[in-house]
Amino acid sequence: MARISEETINDIRRHADIVDVISHYIPIQRKGRAVKAVCPFHDDHDPSLSIAEDKQIYKCFVCSAGGNVFGFVQNYEKIGFVESVYKVAELCNYPLELPKESFLPKVDSRKASLHKVMNEAIAFMKFQLMSVSAKSYYEYLTQRGITKEVIEKFEIGFNGPNDQLRTFLKAKGHEDSNMLACNLIQLSQSGLHDVFYNRITFPIHDSLGNPIGFTARTLEKDAPKYINTNETELYVKGHVLYNYHRAKQPSRMAGRVIVTEGVMDVIAFSKAGIDNVTATLGTACTKEQIRLLMQCSKTICFCYDGDKAGQNATAKAAKLASSMGAHVEIIDNQTGLDPDEIIEKYGKEALIKMTKKTMTLMEFMFEWLKKQYNLGNYSEKKQFALRVKEEIEQCQDDFDRQNFTHQLSLVTGFNLAQLAVDVTKPVKQEPVKNNRPQRRLSAPLDGKTKAERQILSQMLTSKHACEIFKSQLGFLLNEMSQKCAVIIVDAYRRSDVCEIAELLDSTKEDEVKQLLLEISSDATLVNTFDEEVLSGSIRRLKRAMQEERLQEINAKLREIRNPDSIKALIDQRNQIQLELRGYIDEEQ
Repeated sequence: MARISEETINDIRRHADIVDVISHYIPIQRKGRAVKAVCPFHDDHDPSLSIAEDKQIYKCFVCSAGGNVFGFVQNYEKIGFVESVYKVAELCNYPLELPKESFLPKVDSRKASLHKVMNEAIAFMKFQLMSVSAKSYYEYLTQRGITKEVIEKFEIGFNGPNDQLRTFLKAKGHEDSNMLACNLIQLSQSGLHDVFYNRITFPIHDSLGNPIGFTARTLEKDAPKYINTNETELYVKGHVLYNYHRAKQPSRMAGRVIVTEGVMDVIAFSKAGIDNVTATLGTACTKEQIRLLMQCSKTICFCYDGDKAGQNATAKAAKLASSMGAHVEIIDNQTGLDPDEIIEKYGKEALIKMTKKTMTLMEFMFEWLKKQYNLGNYSEKKQFALRVKEEIEQCQDDFDRQNFTHQLSLVTGFNLAQLAVDVTKPVKQEPVKNNRPQRRLSAPLDGKTKAERQILSQMLTSKHACEIFKSQLGFLLNEMSQKCAVIIVDAYRRSDVCEIAELLDSTKEDEVKQLLLEISSDATLVNTFDEEVLSGSIRRLKRAMQEERLQEINAKLREIRNPDSIKALIDQRNQIQLELRGYIDEEQ
């Protein structure tokens, strides 16, 4: 695995906005300057995750999860630190000179062998598409406007009859067990046979570009038009999007990712020069797929078919994406044609123009729900009005709520302003019993611990505070506090500024990271440089240290009997008492 320099890591961290990165994974809530979210690291229902934009850190006050932008991605995706750095660089469009493969952990040998089988299968089928036996299939693709360049880009292939793929892979030394594991062959009463025979094949890849399955089309009328790979060790359909690995970067550049139903939709957009397009392959959109899409862009644009099934699927997927914090758009396709047909009938420019004509989620839901009810019937019109009203109340914008309420009144003739819910009235709810973690109530800190934390807080804010600490004290009593102090001192050797987000990468010890986060998030500590506060904390800590020393001497005096030793201890006690008197006088 490649090594990323500390300078590059720091540069990526500064380039990234932790709020923007986290919002690619979970919905965030802004209230004034406060940024909060429902914590994904425990069973949270109230926003207990706080994100500090100025410090570029996050902290949950229930489960104590916290860290910088790399820490969030690392913990959310359950990946290593180096891979999290690469992910953050991807999300914020930071150019890394080394290829992504250099930063990713090695694939285990089992998956590597299956990927090898899949790559061999793709190569064979691409070759077969150009053979004489595939002439009618190749002509079909040509008629659909699919050029050799498109075939090469999407690795389109063909597998003929008579188990040609299995025969080829056996000759290449691959075991039937691996072919079965990839669902390239299947067992029937007559033996092992190819799954994708007499079909045009379109490889499916994971987010890193590894081949994991196929969707395949037949030209035979009596067979299902498309079949997909069954779920395997590599392929889980609800976790994968067709063309995702190619669409990631174009989507980030375009500021939105387009979601279609099938492979031919993706290819049609590609022919028009639009590459920020993925497909769900005709299955219902899942939360896992939405999470993947949000890593491309927070704006998800749906372009499903215009028929009833496609519109119903759009409504479900768009609502799901919105609930997960995505900004949702729907392409307003009034042609009744799919993207490929639009190009064939009206040309590429027509498809490009259509992608610029989008509806908001509320606009789409209004029109979609209108088709679900008979508005000539009073009861159904009433149900329609109440259902649309529910959608309107979920709008975050006051203008949108007023506008759509007015439109709904015009369509139904109802005075819907009177139906507005009085949100000022508290709703009585029965307490819900659950086993969720409760907000932790910290025990009051003793004076010594409080003083150490205030010293560290001051050191975080100013290099001058760090110099005062070194000259007047030099060390802290608590082991974790001392480790924090060493990290801070070391940070000032490299720079005049100490960034908490950078410090979190300076140690692998979770206890030290946790203490740094707690100090940085503690509203009771003075977090701007104040020399009087710092000196007072140092003085209190010295006083606490002397008080502890005094207790030790008194304990020894009760135990020893040697006169000389007693005299020496009494002298030490007197000296300490004088120093304590001095500290008390200074404080007074």
